[in-house]
Amino acid sequence: FEFSQVIDEGGKMANAPPFMKAYAGLGVASDSGEMHSMLIDRSGNVYTSGSNSKGQLCLGDDKDRFEFSQVGGLPKPAVAGTIGFEFTLILLDDGTVWGCGSNAFGELGLGSKIDFTNVPNKGNGLKDIIELASGYNFAIFLDSKNVVYGTGGNIYGQQCFFTEGEPARVPTPNILKEVKGTVEQVAANRESSYFLFDDGTAVSCGRNDEGQLGDGSFVNTSEDKPIFAVKQKGIRKIGTGPSAQSVFFIKDDSVYGAGLNDRFQLGIDEIGSREFPVEVKFGGDVAVDLISASGTHSLAIGEYLGEGVDSEPSFLEIDP
Repeated sequence: FEFSQVIDEGGKMANAPPFMKAYAGLGVASDSGEMHSMLIDRSGNVYTSGSNSKGQLCLGDDKDRFEFSQVGGLPKPAVAGTIGFEFTLILLDDGTVWGCGSNAFGELGLGSKIDFTNVPNKGNGLKDIIELASGYNFAIFLDSKNVVYGTGGNIYGQQCFFTEGEPARVPTPNILKEVKGTVEQVAANRESSYFLFDDGTAVSCGRNDEGQLGDGSFVNTSEDKPIFAVKQKGIRKIGTGPSAQSVFFIKDDSVYGAGLNDRFQLGIDEIGSREFPVEVKFGGDVAVDLISASGTHSLAIGEYLGEGVDSEPSFLEIDP
């Protein structure tokens, strides 16, 4: 997609390059004004904008930005990233993860002595990472050897184990031993984590007060039961977002949603949270590729294949 102008690494206004990925963060509340965003262009350059109170824009200071500004100090092109509350993580093409912003709960994986950093820092020791995701104050990672790591806040057991002491946090990346199987995707929302396996099944852990773990209950994971099985099979992809308390399970021919639904964000025709994943209806025969969710709304991207659904959809088509 295209964007009009950016601030380049030298601090000058420049024409924006074509971008390939966009990431939106979250605030304490949706109207708090504390959010920030990140873009990655087709050459792997990173640009950030928005709130910068903890240096989460990776620009070397704590000044807010109202234009997207290029991040310096990255030795390799970026291939992916993720954003939480007041922190940013950037995955480079060499498998290293660089972070900036708040590390109060260990969300950057930099240990307990660094509260924040305003420049990209790779002191988390992660390598060979191929996927990452984040929630409010934690992050999870998948490496090329099928090892899953977590770091940061863990008050709800969103890292699939429980932490003694207060505050509940994991200051450096820790292997998530409860996640067993060949992992195809890691995903996270506000205080919950999800892991999709190569056989189309998935597990989840963490906060579940809105049914967002999709296990058929409103019960958070606990020390006695640190991980739940999602009540769906044949899953191809999981869709959610760092500010969401809902989740979508994308299959070859259908989509199911669970969790918070106080504003119809699950795309179903009745308000009310759902603990069992329920089928989402689209306005015709649609092959969904991606779904991104926030605390108040959701967005799906896919291909329209033709007519075929009689009921009125809650997901509305957007003209390009």
